[in-house]
Amino acid sequence: MQKPDDSLLIAQLKDGNKYAFEKLYEKYSGKLYNSISLLLYNKNTAKDITQNCFLLIWEKRISLDPDKSFPSYLYTIARNLVYKETERQVLNNKFVESTIHSAEIFEDNTIEDLNNTYIESYLKKLVNELSPVPKEIFLLKQEKELSTKEIASKMDLTERSVEAHLYRTMKFLKEKLRDYMSIFLI
Repeated sequence: MQKPDDSLLIAQLKDGNKYAFEKLYEKYSGKLYNSISLLLYNKNTAKDITQNCFLLIWEKRISLDPDKSFPSYLYTIARNLVYKETERQVLNNKFVESTIHSAEIFEDNTIEDLNNTYIESYLKKLVNELSPVPKEIFLLKQEKELSTKEIASKMDLTERSVEAHLYRTMKFLKEKLRDYMSIFLI
């Protein structure tokens, strides 16, 4: 139910009376602000929404009905603005989280790619330092994926000899890579 003095103020507001608008603002802005800030827990946002509610009242003053409840109309506007603000905040938070997550994945992948590139180049350098026979055995095993028996046959060596070369080569590479990784991680 509309209070008699509200009906008069709304009728005057419809005619563009700024004094009536100021009286309605003084009467309802404090209560509206408190209600909004209880919902949002953010005083600045509550202040902005309160201001926007009254801005909408001023813009729609011609369509106001002096016989209908002004507080109900005002709180309906406020509720809708609070919903929109909450939705905007949720979408903004999702966007920020998504952006951070994407940046972390990109950074992790980039760092991992760089690490792998450095390790691969260092491994190639180490393989090039090997003497010709162990180097050829290692490359046939790793790149051509030949078995020990196939390597022995191809190089006219015994299988035991190929296994010994691979063992010593792998031991050498592991030691050098371990040293490199400890320096690299520092």
